[in-house]
Amino acid sequence: MLPFVCHSCFKTSLVKIKPISNQKKLIIPPITSSYTSSSPYLNIQFSFIILKRYWYIRPNDQASERVGRTLESMITLSPIVIHLSDIKLYDRLDYIISDLLKDFKAEFEDQHHDIVEQTTNKLQTFMMTTEMMSKVRVVIALTIDQYCDGRILLALEESSSVVGMVPASKSSIELLETIETDERNNNDDCLVCLDEIGEETQVLHLPCSLMFHGDCITKWLENSHYCPLCRFEMPTD
Repeated sequence: MLPFVCHSCFKTSLVKIKPISNQKKLIIPPITSSYTSSSPYLNIQFSFIILKRYWYIRPNDQASERVGRTLESMITLSPIVIHLSDIKLYDRLDYIISDLLKDFKAEFEDQHHDIVEQTTNKLQTFMMTTEMMSKVRVVIALTIDQYCDGRILLALEESSSVVGMVPASKSSIELLETIETDERNNNDDCLVCLDEIGEETQVLHLPCSLMFHGDCITKWLENSHYCPLCRFEMPTD
């Protein structure tokens, strides 16, 4: 695999409903005042899949190249019963899915609302064509695409090939200060990767006041103690 330095990350979620043949007798929930005997309900088994794909963006603007992928799946073994006539179906699913994903917040947190909404809509659609008692699997797939910008690697290779290049000291890199969103007014682009800095990315600035993506400038300074633009010298060991 090519050297991989993650520069950007994008997530997409997809929910699918798959009927399961009723080989075993379904567990029929007790009837309460909230439901009638004709209320449709489902026994649901949730399957969670995480697919991570790694992409390399070529420095010469050719098509991105996929350099690897990893697949991880999580399955709940005990079916969960829900009534599809429940007017609070979204809230019920929100609670159930939140509980199932409590150990995977980092991966699913920013996709949670979309996942619950997709699940609610697709279960309601499924209800229109299903029998009164059904068993289904809800497959929730999360794809995480991570991109490495080849321009960063190219710049690092060029800097490391220059005679006399010495990395900045580890302590000086750790002391770099983070810039808050409302203070980012010195330069709009990261001067290592040349991409827009953006509001959600961690931004660090050197003593010369120039700003960079945190990951970009850290990797740069691990190879060269000079500022990429003004050649300000950082401390070395």
